[in-house]
Amino acid sequence: MKTYNKPPKTFDEQIQILENRGLVINDRTRTKRHLSNVSYYRMSAYMLPFKKRDNLGKPLDEFVEGTTWDDVYNLYKFDRKLRLLVFDAIERIEIALRTQVIYQLSHKYGSHWQDQNALFMPPRLNTKTGKSYDVFADVQNHINDQLNANKRAVFIEHYMNTYDNPPTPPSWMSVELLYFSELSKICQNLKSRKDRTDIAAAFGIADETVFCSWLHTLNYLRNICAHHARLWNIELDVNPKKYINKNQNYIWLSNAEVQSAQTRRLYYSLCLILYLLQSVNPNTKFREHFKKLLADYPVVKLGYLGFPEDWDKHPLWAGKKNSCIIQK
Repeated sequence: MKTYNKPPKTFDEQIQILENRGLVINDRTRTKRHLSNVSYYRMSAYMLPFKKRDNLGKPLDEFVEGTTWDDVYNLYKFDRKLRLLVFDAIERIEIALRTQVIYQLSHKYGSHWQDQNALFMPPRLNTKTGKSYDVFADVQNHINDQLNANKRAVFIEHYMNTYDNPPTPPSWMSVELLYFSELSKICQNLKSRKDRTDIAAAFGIADETVFCSWLHTLNYLRNICAHHARLWNIELDVNPKKYINKNQNYIWLSNAEVQSAQTRRLYYSLCLILYLLQSVNPNTKFREHFKKLLADYPVVKLGYLGFPEDWDKHPLWAGKKNSCIIQK
């Protein structure tokens, strides 16, 4: 171990370092403007594909001949637009999830099902933290926090000024205010397996454990997008479950493709997003927008996202609804 003592560099010094390492800077003024708005450290991740490598594949502090600043910056722009595309898709899934949760549970258990402790799993020990986790108390706390934060919202104010029992608004008001993370926790911690399965079935998934796993993954990706973190070339900290599809109404990967999928790479997550969109928005343009994004940025190498060869010929990405959905 040693002490970190590197001094900060000016934008001009940063450009000089890049040039010394072989990066072609065609417009120093433009590059300086970019670095003044997007930090050198943030950009460094997008430089990796353009670095020379040693015999072990480790990147060197030297760029491949002919690499320009525009190559690096275009990869950054691709990632930014990819986040917007993914965030838009997750928004549609989140709203549909909220709708199904509220609709199904309110029809089964009444308008204020979220206030019924018996519907949720009992408190249990979190093996990671060593603390007890009570999902019902957690949901109640978040609802109360959101009601206080949104007390001037017209629909909340109307309920509070009109009704005194129950003290909090019905689920279609209260749960409407919850974050995606709380919706995911509700789905995962409903005591009745049938309740969990019925919600998953609305999205074409027969296995509720897979569905809950996917929701956890979507929440993870949503946070990446919302906080403008890097989506390109990431290895997910969560591991979405593999799913062998038996639903003839929706296109999915073949069994062999599922078994060989790198579930921590972005490709599998994009596939599960596209699968869920088939129920949420059958006329989704997600695949077309993604392909257009790739065409606009040919600098992108799909191997960094975990894409297999000929991915665009698969029915899921080709959009061929009449193709064989379940493949051996």
